[in-house]
Amino acid sequence: MPNHASDTYYIDIDQLQVGLYIHLDLGWMDHPFSVSNFKVTDDAQIETIKSLGLKQLRYDPRRSSSMPLRTAPLQNVVEFPLKKAPEPKVEIIDAIPELSQAQKKQLALRQAIAESEQKFMKTSTEVRNIQKLSTEQPEQAYGMASKLVGDLVTSTLTESDIAIHAMNGHRVSDQHYQHELNTLVVAMLLAKNLDITEEDLVILGMSAILHDIGKRQISDKILLKKDPLSVRETAIYQTHVLLGMNMLRDVAVPRKILTLISQHHEFADGTGYPKGLHCDQIDPLSHILIIANMYDNLCNPSNPAHTKTPYEALSVMFAQQRHQFDQTILRRFIKCLGIYPPGSVIRLSDQKLATVLSTNPQQPLRPFIQMLSDDREEEGDIIDLREALDINIIQCLKPEQLPNLLQNRLRLKQRTSYFLDKIYATS
Repeated sequence: MPNHASDTYYIDIDQLQVGLYIHLDLGWMDHPFSVSNFKVTDDAQIETIKSLGLKQLRYDPRRSSSMPLRTAPLQNVVEFPLKKAPEPKVEIIDAIPELSQAQKKQLALRQAIAESEQKFMKTSTEVRNIQKLSTEQPEQAYGMASKLVGDLVTSTLTESDIAIHAMNGHRVSDQHYQHELNTLVVAMLLAKNLDITEEDLVILGMSAILHDIGKRQISDKILLKKDPLSVRETAIYQTHVLLGMNMLRDVAVPRKILTLISQHHEFADGTGYPKGLHCDQIDPLSHILIIANMYDNLCNPSNPAHTKTPYEALSVMFAQQRHQFDQTILRRFIKCLGIYPPGSVIRLSDQKLATVLSTNPQQPLRPFIQMLSDDREEEGDIIDLREALDINIIQCLKPEQLPNLLQNRLRLKQRTSYFLDKIYATS
């Protein structure tokens, strides 16, 4: 993954101060922060970082708003050049002489994906805790959501090349799937491609993570019902919008967030609920939330039998439902997810099968893919199609078009989760 190595240096831990943009070279489970690279904003963060036992930190002057502290009293200071920071994991991989260059590249990619999955699982746990607290302690839940969204917004805005990564590895099970997290991730990627302000991105993120909070007061018999809802059940289900707003009115929630939550089931053609608003009556940020919410509902419905592949979901939204959405935002959404959205199962020009891991926004026809292996114990190679120019995608497949062995394996994972990640570097 690009790490702007030319702009990154080591500093001693005692040089840390507010305003520095740092990288924590630790596993995601080895520190309490939601992200591993961020700008330090207060003294409490500094104390936490110092408690991690690191002697040095990677520091990026290009993204910092202050300089490192000097390590001696001013009158005794001797200026010295900061040391360039290598990529630690690449060094470790390069130190294994028996690995070929191709093997080193695979190992580096797998490490990057494993880090992304660990980050996702940690965030998923935080979202689940927010949902659990929302009914009895909505104020505490809102505070936790604010921190989570703030960290994700900072990470999203400070990384130039961000894409959605599909969590399809062995380590990520369906229990980590959170509709609110998927909606948050998809909405933030779309918003980044629309160049909205940081303030609006935070509002959108908070609305995404809280938009279904009212469902905590709806019976699971309705929420999890696989057969179509009756008229009465549909009416009860639709009250989750009002219930959610009522839960949050006693908390200091900005009015704009309440507006987005109230509109996340409205449609541009006036067929949505609860008010049947038309396109120009819907807040511009709500249009983003509406699209993200619909996309995940199509990919991950309560009844797995109705699941659409990511490719099918985009096709349905454009071919059958486009009158329900803001047309400009829908087109941008399709563009930023790519021709072959993450999570898609594809056939290649050599007739081999693979899944799409992550898009390459600048080259949507050349995503990152992982080969599907017949060996249950072995993960297929990860390929950056920007480099494998002799391979092309020729078809997006439905699960029933796969060999029985692969169908059974994919059935074990009925839901597709997403997370924002930097584009993997393979050179």
